[in-house]
Amino acid sequence: MPKKNDKTTESINMMAELYELRIPGELIGKEVIDASARKIGIVRNVKLTFPPAKISIIIKGLDVEIPLPIDSISTIGGVIQLKETIKQVEELEIRDVARLREEVANEIAAYLR
Repeated sequence: MPKKNDKTTESINMMAELYELRIPGELIGKEVIDASARKIGIVRNVKLTFPPAKISIIIKGLDVEIPLPIDSISTIGGVIQLKETIKQVEELEIRDVARLREEVANEIAAYLR
């Protein structure tokens, strides 16, 4: 006798990426500074995954993107301050931040076309 499909044991994971239309916005495009006060990148997007519900930010640095759980953020203001030091990422200069913001803005514009 074939087994019935028991939906209670199946797990479907869903994921969504959130963007803002303004760069820098409330989160997207803001500079990210680690616990050692190093500029490590900008927020590329916010990622939601469920179930179970998880929120993470994707940090875009020089040739690297790092997902971090939302609870790794210490403060959000003019910049985003992290609770931890991210050693595997190169420190950015101001011109790098401007270039990364432009890349993210172009990526978002491409989604809207």
